[in-house]
Amino acid sequence: MAIYETKSLAKQSFFQKIFKIFPKSDYIIELQNLLAQNENNLLLMSPQDVKNLKSKYKVKDSDFVLDREVLLDKYISACFWDNHLSDDEKIWLSHLCHLLELDDEYLSRRIQEEGELIYRNKVRYVIADNKITDSEREELNELRGELNLSDSNGRDIYSDECKKKIQSYVDMLITKRRMSPDEEKTLDDMVAGLNINARFTDDGLQKLRRFWDIENADLPVLESPVNLQKAEFLYYSAKIAWYEERTRTTYISYSGLTYTFRITKGLSLRAGNIAPSRNTEEYMKLIDSGDAYFANKRIIFVGKNGNKIIPLSKILFITPFSNGVEIGKDSGKKPFFECSDSELMGLYLARMLKDFQNV
Repeated sequence: MAIYETKSLAKQSFFQKIFKIFPKSDYIIELQNLLAQNENNLLLMSPQDVKNLKSKYKVKDSDFVLDREVLLDKYISACFWDNHLSDDEKIWLSHLCHLLELDDEYLSRRIQEEGELIYRNKVRYVIADNKITDSEREELNELRGELNLSDSNGRDIYSDECKKKIQSYVDMLITKRRMSPDEEKTLDDMVAGLNINARFTDDGLQKLRRFWDIENADLPVLESPVNLQKAEFLYYSAKIAWYEERTRTTYISYSGLTYTFRITKGLSLRAGNIAPSRNTEEYMKLIDSGDAYFANKRIIFVGKNGNKIIPLSKILFITPFSNGVEIGKDSGKKPFFECSDSELMGLYLARMLKDFQNV
């Protein structure tokens, strides 16, 4: 497959033909055409060939730098088609770099980047099944040598790709906000199979495990500090602030214009609408604060100002918010429990209501 495509030069305008002016943009096209003619043996091209083109199109050293880099990049990619860079290819690339008047540093960097890309893609292919075998590791070592990558560079790329793969799986669990035992085993097997030291915040994973358990496993019974009914068990408790929605009315006195007019000497009448207007608004009123105990039959609240009971049979719905949970009942006010972990409280309530309705 050809590396460079031969293109037609732009047509000269009438005045360009008269004054023998060549479109400057044709320089890079003619340079590419010259490379296309000699791509099988670049050593046939000499720096003088390029200088002649620069003179013809009056091109400065600072012109078309990006275009020249693209021409070099195409040849680099072609040399790496077999995941290997031979000694001959290194000579041709060095010669091409000088022909295009580019820095040796640019060539070295691009060869390094191309090799890293090939190695990275190979690593992704190898770890697609979440493990690496001894033969696959040896295969990677051989490829790293052929690409002239250092041991540390190879290890860094392997570690980076493994961590990305593991992190992607963890991100999926975080999005779900759950981690089942099977998913936990998959994660453990992935870390072990890839033979990488991956550290996670255990508190975060522990919370995902707990969320799954709340929804699917048997809830552990807690020792209750309050008296419970027969066959009643405590599953969760939390410190809360109990709020309820209230309506209040404010009055606004008339503040518009008034006027007076004289009736007779020494007596005048003042006129104007002075009836107050009424404004009604809703707000959340703090009723009490204390401890809420969630049992399989009731929610028991022990507050500073008194105690309250909400039977689960009276709850129609729950609405979690970022700072608490609203409890909709079949009658009366809808209390809002402000708490430190509304997600956890909402899960426990949902599970207990589900179990209660299935009894």
